[in-house]
Amino acid sequence: MKRLLILFLLTYCTSVAFSQKISISLFNSQKNQTFVITPVSGNYSIIAGDKTIPLSLNQIVYVSRSGDSVKVRDMVTHLGTWSRVSIVGQTDNDVIRMNSVVPSMPARIYDDNLTFYVDFDRLMTLNIIDLDKYIAGVVDAEAGPNAQPEFYKAQALLVRTYALGHADKHMGEGFNLCDEVHCQAYKGKSIRNEKILQATKDTHGMVAVDEENNLIVGAFHANCGGQTANSGDVWLTSHSYLTSIMDSYCKGQPSSQWEVRVPMEEWVKFLESKGVKTSNLTADDYPFVSKERRYEYKINGVIIPTGDIRSYFKLRSSFFSIDVVSNSIRIKGRGYGHGVGLCQDGAMQMAKKGRLYPDIIHHYYKGVRITDYFETVEQDSTILHIDENVAPH
Repeated sequence: MKRLLILFLLTYCTSVAFSQKISISLFNSQKNQTFVITPVSGNYSIIAGDKTIPLSLNQIVYVSRSGDSVKVRDMVTHLGTWSRVSIVGQTDNDVIRMNSVVPSMPARIYDDNLTFYVDFDRLMTLNIIDLDKYIAGVVDAEAGPNAQPEFYKAQALLVRTYALGHADKHMGEGFNLCDEVHCQAYKGKSIRNEKILQATKDTHGMVAVDEENNLIVGAFHANCGGQTANSGDVWLTSHSYLTSIMDSYCKGQPSSQWEVRVPMEEWVKFLESKGVKTSNLTADDYPFVSKERRYEYKINGVIIPTGDIRSYFKLRSSFFSIDVVSNSIRIKGRGYGHGVGLCQDGAMQMAKKGRLYPDIIHHYYKGVRITDYFETVEQDSTILHIDENVAPH
């Protein structure tokens, strides 16, 4: 394995403190051409070429693609056209609003700094942000605003573990991570619950490593339905710390049970697409019972992965049973998501019952160790990057 590069494309030194920054490509799958930028708090300047142009709070600035360059103007004046433009804050409370005009998209709020340049046939937009502020934004997007602090601490630790373990994921494209789910969902500043940022600060630097001192794959999902999944049964790679456990904490939550009806003709069409001969099948051949997780549906000599059934019918999970009701297939399912790693509903209930974030982590990830990443890196250069191209959820 290759050693983890800590690091990040850019490190800024603000007037408040030296801090680690990470670069996130925003609207990464969009062909954005024009943004409206408005400083909300702090002290911002435009830095481009040899110019530094101070910005006032609530000043409206347009940043647009112009061929292979970036054009900047305010409501009155064309400020200039450059190959690269950065909007950089000077305090620890720099917040900026960004609204995509072409294409039109809702405004978002971001912490810290923005950089613009043209590449990949679009106006590239990077958020150069303090690592913990980024983590809080991901936790907000992935976990919502209504949980307990200990749950947010556990989620923040997993987000940090993933971010540090994959800081070089997009390095060939000129940034660390993007804002999409295959990295980690990120929609900007965490503003819905101040406990999220506090939980992130309370776990500053904390990550989870396995027995060989590798950063773990901090996978998580919404609800496991009462039993998490083995990583090797869901992905090509198996991890010893991502093994199936029985989990009673998530039972009774809204996503713990669900039901879908599939017309018989649609079910038969699916089976035939998988090579199943259906002409001699009767209603007694279709039922499938999963009191615990099963990963294969066997019918008429053909084995179909339950994950394929989930994908084809867009089911919430691959943890389900099947029976026949009124010439249709009834799929009664449990849980929401791939089922590997931390069950968010279960972890939230653990936090409500007074369990601390290390308890939550050790419940869902077996044999792992929680450590301060930055202290460990200084003392032990063996902490490694995970060569695992899987999204956290």
